[in-house]
Amino acid sequence: MDMIRLISVPLVAGAAVYVLWLLGRSRPRGVGKVTVAVALLAMLVTTWLAVGLFRSPPEPYAPAGGGVDLGPVRVALAFRADGLSGLVVLAAAGIALLVTLYSVRAMAEHPRAPVFHAWALWTVAAVLAAALADNLLLLVVAWEVATVGLYLLVSMGRPEGRAGAMKTFAILGFADVCLLLGVALVARVQDEANVMPLLTMTEGLDTGKPLLAVAYLLMAVAALAKAGAMPLHTWVPAVSEDAPTPVFALLPAALDKLLGIYLLARITFAVFAVSSALSTVLMVIGAATILLAVMMAMIQHNLKRLLAFHAVSQVGYMVLGMGLAAWVLAEGRAAGGMTPAQQAVATVAFCGGLLHMLNNAIYKCSLFLMAGSVNRVTGTMDLDRLGGLARTLPATFVCAIVAALAISGVPPLNGFVSKWLVYHGALGAGSGLALVCLVVAVFGSALTLASFVKVLHSVFLGTRGSAAPAESGSAESGWMAVPMIVLAAACIGLGVWGGSAVSGLILPAAEAVGLPAAGLSASGRGIGIGDGAGLWMPSTATALIAIGILAGGLVYAYGRALRVRVVGNFVAGEDASSDALWHVSGTQFYETIRRLPGLRVVFGDAEVGAFDVYRLVGQYGHTLVEHLRAWHSGLLAAYASWIIIGLVVLVTWLALG
Repeated sequence: MDMIRLISVPLVAGAAVYVLWLLGRSRPRGVGKVTVAVALLAMLVTTWLAVGLFRSPPEPYAPAGGGVDLGPVRVALAFRADGLSGLVVLAAAGIALLVTLYSVRAMAEHPRAPVFHAWALWTVAAVLAAALADNLLLLVVAWEVATVGLYLLVSMGRPEGRAGAMKTFAILGFADVCLLLGVALVARVQDEANVMPLLTMTEGLDTGKPLLAVAYLLMAVAALAKAGAMPLHTWVPAVSEDAPTPVFALLPAALDKLLGIYLLARITFAVFAVSSALSTVLMVIGAATILLAVMMAMIQHNLKRLLAFHAVSQVGYMVLGMGLAAWVLAEGRAAGGMTPAQQAVATVAFCGGLLHMLNNAIYKCSLFLMAGSVNRVTGTMDLDRLGGLARTLPATFVCAIVAALAISGVPPLNGFVSKWLVYHGALGAGSGLALVCLVVAVFGSALTLASFVKVLHSVFLGTRGSAAPAESGSAESGWMAVPMIVLAAACIGLGVWGGSAVSGLILPAAEAVGLPAAGLSASGRGIGIGDGAGLWMPSTATALIAIGILAGGLVYAYGRALRVRVVGNFVAGEDASSDALWHVSGTQFYETIRRLPGLRVVFGDAEVGAFDVYRLVGQYGHTLVEHLRAWHSGLLAAYASWIIIGLVVLVTWLALG
């Protein structure tokens, strides 16, 4: 009943908020305060229940009558919690609480703010139900509700964003159909359509069988599209500019990533026994997503769009970790048994990918909240018009630094720990492709850091841009600053105490899908891999880094204390007092990359959507429809001919079958 209560709280609270909005539209201000209070209280209770569920998973829940019999299938409201689902539920509830707190100020001026809170609560309930579902059909239903919730929330943005919302619904709707088809194939092969368990599966289905391989690929497509991996990623940047900031921080940046990677982990390591070929596909997708998305991020001039491409790039590390672990397991099965070394490498790679899922949800949510705070003060996301906001938004600036360093994998923050585990998984896999993926992952991390140097300079440093308000002290909103501070603290805490994070949060999830903790030791003292092959002691490293920062600060202070003669710059008689005249934005930092001979055409094609699956399908689909329309001549003889041809083909196929 604890799991039912966990899902019911946001579900019922969302209904209450929506009813309050319907009944009190004549007094929107008073209703707005009440609905915000209800939403905050509901998310507080949900988070409290999620913590309890993670610390002590309850007994599985299933209806006494076995569910609703629909003939060929039976839908059972069955839920089960383990280390993996508990981790997703805990992260989803915590982030939803912080985004709800942020929305108190961020959505205060929106005319339909109560509707936002109602839809957000329902979407959170759907995500929790999908993570806890112990029935594949129940998972599909909750998954689809989450997709509809995303579409509705994205549609609350600017009118210009409706095309992006439709694109999101089309791509994710296609992915949902793939998930349903995959579930149908699993039921067909198992001949257990009335059961279809998920968390209780103990023996993976062999993807060496063609039908099961197709089923896995279909379900993986749904997971990768939800997470935003290439090539099904284009909905993420499409909705980034026009969707409300809290919506993007909650769903594409956090909850969708959690749900997509959760499904990928569950089907790859529990439902199916994935072959080496399919694992290789995951590795290639992961590496390509890391590199191609971060290169697109580097050339963006819109802050939200830049962050959206980074959200796509970070998915690559998660998929790469899962692919490496699955490949090692497949090689072990092919050899007749897993060696202790292979078990250790698989666990390390899986833990790296899963920890990165959690870390990304934290720092990416923080970065989008930062963008929303900047947009509230300046009214723009154009990097060319920003700059010099460090004094106007001091807390946002500090949190942005922490999150930027975390996403770039700078020690001792949380992003470094998860990337370090993925790197070790690639080193230990013993594959040439794994080493290539390692180089790509490290290079992608370096490009991420380079990209965020541009962001920090363009938004917070340098001279004040044309959109920056006049310097008159801090314009920080406490409601918006507190969630960013909590998320920044989580980036630091999960990095400095990375061993405890892996031990307490990630290893239980690995064990839930059958990956033993052997070969990976994690505690408050540090993380050890194998027999001395890898060792990371975050506390010691943090102390050394702190000493270095302190020494640098003392040198800087000493230099500031020296008496020097200051004179004005000679600028050939021009007026040097105006920031507008001498403002240098950071958007041109990496313009040279765009103009390189080998990349100029690729970047140009990418910006016009030449590699956009949604655009290509729409373009060629329209051409096909026009051809089919031309064949509708209105002549009865033509229609009769097509019917006869169809009957002949159908009879021939049935006869041969």
